[in-house]
Amino acid sequence: MRGRLLAAILCSFFLGCVPIGRDFPVTPVRNIQNNVTTQQEIFANFGEPVRRGLENGLETWTYSYHYYELAQLKDSKELHIVFNKDNTVLSYSFTAR
Repeated sequence: MRGRLLAAILCSFFLGCVPIGRDFPVTPVRNIQNNVTTQQEIFANFGEPVRRGLENGLETWTYSYHYYELAQLKDSKELHIVFNKDNTVLSYSFTAR
């Protein structure tokens, strides 16, 4: 852990590399099914969300990762999930660059 932190600090200082958010796998996104996939399955696949919130009274989770190098966006992905009252996925959106 210390090595990764030191590498991130050195990269940020010398190359301007700045990761924002927490990286997450893209492959499991294809397996998300509305009204079928549960919160527990989402957590198992993606871990703790970067943000939790409410949308029209329903719980939302957002996973977000953006990577800048020399002040230019090099990698970006965001997964936003809205859950039904029974903790299954009502809807989701995924964007990547």
